[in-house]
Amino acid sequence: MEDVKEMSKKEKHRYIFEDTRVEGRTCVKWITDCLLGDIRTFLYCIENRIKEKHTGKAFSDGFGNLSIPILISTALEFVAALYTGKTKYKDGGRYKAIENVKEFIKKYFPEFYKKMPTIFWDGVRNGHVHTFYPKSFEHQGKRTYIRFGFYVEDQNYPSHIRKRDNTIWICINVFELFRVLESAIRNYLNELKCDEKLQDNFIMAWSSIEDYIESVDKNQKEEMDELEAYLGRDSSVPLKY
Repeated sequence: MEDVKEMSKKEKHRYIFEDTRVEGRTCVKWITDCLLGDIRTFLYCIENRIKEKHTGKAFSDGFGNLSIPILISTALEFVAALYTGKTKYKDGGRYKAIENVKEFIKKYFPEFYKKMPTIFWDGVRNGHVHTFYPKSFEHQGKRTYIRFGFYVEDQNYPSHIRKRDNTIWICINVFELFRVLESAIRNYLNELKCDEKLQDNFIMAWSSIEDYIESVDKNQKEEMDELEAYLGRDSSVPLKY
């Protein structure tokens, strides 16, 4: 992990904005072009599939209601770690993704999300990743429920909250959610250009992830032995299906 105390301002700026060691890109360009770019690709494909459906073509695929929230949550967790400078590779058991995300949302997201950062993160990220469905919540004292819904059919139809009976529905347009994330990251990166504390956090977090190498366990050691045996004396062999 980089020691930011030993780095000059120029070296910090070069690390984040000039060095192209990350797949031929700078750290910042990797965030905007790869991390966010992958999500843009999915959304572009969804737009085309919706157009095909509306023209009457045969249609059986999904619209990304599951995959896009997962991708957005992944990007949010990564950038929030850069913002706070805290990662599980640097901070170990003290690492709390939800605390990182809460700080980032409170700083850069619209007011609607600032009112419920932990509900949003737990319901959307943890729900989708662990159960492939957004979590629901109950306020036991009031017997009120909170549920999430995601839609993509009309990307210009705004996200909103509505109450039906004793359930509060948080209805999120995934296109709009991506625009919210993209705008938040853009604002963060603009501040990063001149805020040395943010630069320190970014470098400590990024380098802790980049430099981390995990020791294999017993099962993985056996698999590594298998891989080496499969290679034999060759430097490259095809993966056979």
